[in-house]
Amino acid sequence: MPKLTPLQVRNLLVAALAAGGVVWNVLRGGPLWLTAIFALCSLLAVGSAVLNRTPS
Repeated sequence: MPKLTPLQVRNLLVAALAAGGVVWNVLRGGPLWLTAIFALCSLLAVGSAVLNRTPS
């Protein structure tokens, strides 16, 4: 398995923080639109990490 690039690490960190934002917002009963924004941010960050992998 190739080593992760710094950009991938950053994207995965952002994805984890955004997923935490989803959990936090759901637990506190926040608005649905904010939960959707956090979820979309997490999805896009994971997608970016996948697309930025180094070719093997």
